[in-house]
Amino acid sequence: MIITVASYKGCVGKSTTAVHLAAFLQRIAPTLVVDGDKIRTPTKWSQRGNGAGLPFKVVSHVQMINHIRNFQHVVIDTEGSLSDADFKDVAENCDLLVIPAVPETAATDGLTETLAMLHKINSKHFKVLITMAPPKPSTDAQQLREMLISQNIPVFETEIPKTKAFDHATAAGVPIYGIKGERAERAWAAYEAAGKEILNGEAVRQVRSVG
Repeated sequence: MIITVASYKGCVGKSTTAVHLAAFLQRIAPTLVVDGDKIRTPTKWSQRGNGAGLPFKVVSHVQMINHIRNFQHVVIDTEGSLSDADFKDVAENCDLLVIPAVPETAATDGLTETLAMLHKINSKHFKVLITMAPPKPSTDAQQLREMLISQNIPVFETEIPKTKAFDHATAAGVPIYGIKGERAERAWAAYEAAGKEILNGEAVRQVRSVG
C-alpha cells in the first residue's frame, strides 16, 4: 500500500503524520518512508539519537526506486508547496492521499485550495486528517469537522491533538511513543487510531475491487 501525505499548506503536521503513520504500519509489515520534503524533515528526524530511533527506513525520492520493492507499505512525505502538476501526480499515484488540516483560518485557506484541486482532478482516494487539534473548550476542530462533513469530504474519525510532545520526539529522533507522559501517549493513540482506519478502509476497498 502506498500512502502519500500532501497539502498545499505547510506547517500542518505533514511530516509528523508521515513519520507516525509509518511507525504504526511498521508494526504490521515492513514500511518505507520516502522523504520528498524540501527541508528533509523525516531524514533529519531519523539521523538524531544515533539514527536508531525510528523503526523504519527513510530514503529520498530519488532512492525510492531501489528500495520500494522490498517493502509492503510505503509512506511518501511531500513538499509543502507542490505545483499543480506535481500535486496531480502524487494524488493519482497512491492508494490513499492523506491531507493534514489544522483548524485555523490561515491553514484552512490552504485546505480549501487542496480540496479544490482534488475536485478538479476528480480524485477519490483521499481523506482529511485533522491535526494540531486544540484541547477543549476550543471548538475549532469540531467546527472544521462539521464543515468537511457538510461538504461530503471524507475525514478521519480520529483527530491528532496539539502537543509539545511532538517537538520533543523530533528533537530526540524517535516517534512520539518514545516520549514519556500522558500527552505523548494520547497523541500516539490518535495516530494508531488513524492507522487502523487506513487499514480497515483498505480492506474494504480491496473487497469491493474483487467484487
